Amino acid sequence: MSRIRMHVFVSNESPAKLILADEEIESGDYTPGWSPPSEIGPGERKGFQGEGDLTVVATTGTEGRVRYRIVDSADEGELYIHWNSPLVESQYENTFHIWAPVNWEVTSAGGQGHDATLEVRLRRTALRTVPRFHVDGRGFAFENSWPDNLTVISLGYLWNKLFDAAPGPLAALGAENVLDNDFGPITSADAGLCGGMVYTVMDYYAHGELPPPESAKPTADDDPLFNHFRDRLWDSFDIDGDGHRWLGYSSPMYPNGDEGVFQTVGLTRGRSWITYREAIAEIIEDIDAGRLSPIGLIHSDSWDIGKNHQVLAYGYEKSGQEVTLHISDPNHAHKEVTYTFDVTDTTGAVHIKRDPNEARIFCLFKIHGYVPKRPPQGHRTRSAVEALRATMPRNQRRSLRAAMGSRVSVADWLQSV
Repeated sequence: MSRIRMHVFVSNESPAKLILADEEIESGDYTPGWSPPSEIGPGERKGFQGEGDLTVVATTGTEGRVRYRIVDSADEGELYIHWNSPLVESQYENTFHIWAPVNWEVTSAGGQGHDATLEVRLRRTALRTVPRFHVDGRGFAFENSWPDNLTVISLGYLWNKLFDAAPGPLAALGAENVLDNDFGPITSADAGLCGGMVYTVMDYYAHGELPPPESAKPTADDDPLFNHFRDRLWDSFDIDGDGHRWLGYSSPMYPNGDEGVFQTVGLTRGRSWITYREAIAEIIEDIDAGRLSPIGLIHSDSWDIGKNHQVLAYGYEKSGQEVTLHISDPNHAHKEVTYTFDVTDTTGAVHIKRDPNEARIFCLFKIHGYVPKRPPQGHRTRSAVEALRATMPRNQRRSLRAAMGSRVSVADWLQSV
């Protein structure tokens, strides 16, 4: 095994100076010439590297703590970075605790593996959103509430999906595609189409279109929009990838925190670790990259996966250890929903302040595997009102010129939305 290394880069995207206050390396040492810099100025990106001990093979990992004083004219505080890349990784892999004070946002990415790079970014707290997206104009005008006469999953539908996935082997056995998707109903729409609606909103955004403005929802099995919802609901379950998480995280045996027996022996990670350490980092990375982030919500710890839900994150705000996600929820049509939680402690159950306040969330995770598909009935922006609703919240819609920017015409701006 080669030497274990952890390279930490700090990007100071704030007007403050970062002054080294303290550093301590507990396992291994700093790579020669790569000690923590004494100062990181505004706009600078500087780094340091810890490495484990090495004889013929690696004998230790690397672990340490660095504290920087945040010197700013408005207020001061401390940036704290703790890294641990152990000789033998546990189920938690490499771990980090990175904190900043209230009104400061610190995020991180990467850092896994035995020769790793961790990117740390410090900024002033602000609302970060996916460009040109707001639920008021991008979401559907109707809610996720459906009658029981619309079939969602049927034997025919499942067979067609299986045939499409493996037509060669099935055709060789003399099997044929079932023409009727609704043969042998299993589930109906009254159980909800949240995942299909989330993926469809993403589809419209990916194709530069808005969803149909009508408040009346589809009422027939052969409606193109309803069929798109149904197909995208299936896609959102990620059956070929991480779809097992829906059942696993809903198990009454799955632990909440990271202090239990299962975690100690390396069998699993608790729901709070999944939510605070994994999902939030993935969601923030998506939004910072301009991507919408689909989310799975676990509402049950008794195998009842029918209670679970899917929503879409399009913005976040982080202040110290408190994170607020801005959510498009199919259950609330054009209304913006927020989830707020403190990500400091992963030893207990997940605690989320939900506005509006609804069912308890046992776990939250990023849904993987989204691939855009062409949705039906979409349209390009047709008016300034539509464009403003699709791009910003009500309290910011004061000036069309401010929304457009000074260098574009109204026609060009509408085309860009």
